Amino acid sequence: MSRESRQRLREAANQREKRLAYIKKFSRIFPLVMVALIGIGFFAWTHLHSLPKTSFASDLHKSSQPRTLKQLLALSTIDLEKCDIGLMDLLCAEGLPGSENLDIDACSKKIDDLAAKVKFDTDRHYYRFREHPEQFRNSLGYYQMMMLEQVMVQDLRIEYHPSLVAYLEGGNAPTYGAFNSDSKNVFIHGLLNGSHYGTCASMPVLLMAVAKRLNYPVNLAGAKQHLYVRYEDYNGKHFNIEPTVTEGFLTPSDDDYKTGQFATTDEKIKGYGWLRPYSNQENLSHFLIHRSICLGMAKRYEEAKETLIRASTIAPGSPLMRQHFQVILEHIQNAPLGDKIDDWQKQLAGWNVPSGARDFYFENRKIQVRFFVGMCPDPVASQNAVDDLKSELAEYSRQMTLTNPSAEYLEHGQGLIALANQTGQKLRIPAETLPPPLNHGQIPVEYLNCLQSVDFGNQEAVLMVLWQHYKEVTSNWASQPELLPQHGMEAQANFSISPLTGQ
Repeated sequence: MSRESRQRLREAANQREKRLAYIKKFSRIFPLVMVALIGIGFFAWTHLHSLPKTSFASDLHKSSQPRTLKQLLALSTIDLEKCDIGLMDLLCAEGLPGSENLDIDACSKKIDDLAAKVKFDTDRHYYRFREHPEQFRNSLGYYQMMMLEQVMVQDLRIEYHPSLVAYLEGGNAPTYGAFNSDSKNVFIHGLLNGSHYGTCASMPVLLMAVAKRLNYPVNLAGAKQHLYVRYEDYNGKHFNIEPTVTEGFLTPSDDDYKTGQFATTDEKIKGYGWLRPYSNQENLSHFLIHRSICLGMAKRYEEAKETLIRASTIAPGSPLMRQHFQVILEHIQNAPLGDKIDDWQKQLAGWNVPSGARDFYFENRKIQVRFFVGMCPDPVASQNAVDDLKSELAEYSRQMTLTNPSAEYLEHGQGLIALANQTGQKLRIPAETLPPPLNHGQIPVEYLNCLQSVDFGNQEAVLMVLWQHYKEVTSNWASQPELLPQHGMEAQANFSISPLTGQ
């Protein structure tokens, strides 16, 4: 064998020895490498599978979603349950005062973006729940909803409408009356744009709209004069979220809603369907009620009536719910008369009484007619009462311009009713402020009896009680206006209140 051949054999042997040494070395660390890889894989698997299930459904089957309120109301019950609650709310604000520039697509996009931000922050801070679940009541749902509300408050700067805070602290019902004249106060577009102010009619809806995009098991629920969000936890239990409190994450119990500021009974909870998850059909009914009230405040009464009737047809038909809808319907039907009453009282307030011998008489007559039109259910009778006073005042004004006015218009006398109650309080009321027959000096005992618990220091309250009693006992309103004028009655009457007789 040549020298070169022997050299090649030695080099080949050296290469084999190096490979064997490498294999032996690798065989020692291979189990460690595999253990590390398995550990990393297991950690990744458990981490990803234990994170909140937030497969972000930003499209929400938009091709099958309604585009107008008319399309929404045409959905079947099955299709309605698939509808995005945020979109439902926005469509119900369509065409209302305060929604003139409403862009439903832009608002829906904002909700999508908000959900994406919530998902990002929830995933990014998941280690907090993983490392200290006790800080979140050992509930993944609690952690999810806390992060959701935190992002909503910090990113949108949403808050409960400041002008309602003092109103609520006074024990009044939320989102009621003239506050409903602006749809931004009760629908979610007011939270997504402008001041970002909301109420219990809108803040829970927006929170739920975001949560549904993240596939969280949430629903709207109701309490007396209130809406909130309810999370159905995996263990068959639930917890409540109060979105109107933005200073922290508040989760009241069912008992808190039952016995809180607007306390209620088990019978009403059952009858109204409170403290339980609402279906989308029930959600739509609530949105339509808010729409109906907004329409009513805008004096679009026929639309308001039609909307309320539609809301009643899809709401649970319990006796209490039917009664609830009937009360709202009566308010809407009586609203045109209320507008006339406002107009009459505005007229009365604007009439100036010429200074003269009977100026006090006419000021008190204005009070009399104000109470009359405020309580009379007959618009013809009320109009006659206003016209009578207007004619009488016009003649008085004319007489005051004459060199020699009629003696009738130079009288200074004014009828007074003097009352004294059982506690010794005394009150003298001009007869011209009172309803018939009191303004003619006749004081039936039932009028005296109804005043026994009234503070005589508040003359307005005394007048209100007397007029309210007059309304209850008087059936023929149409014949009353001509009984109101006094034309200078001077007689005085003194009575003391007794449960049985007027002395």
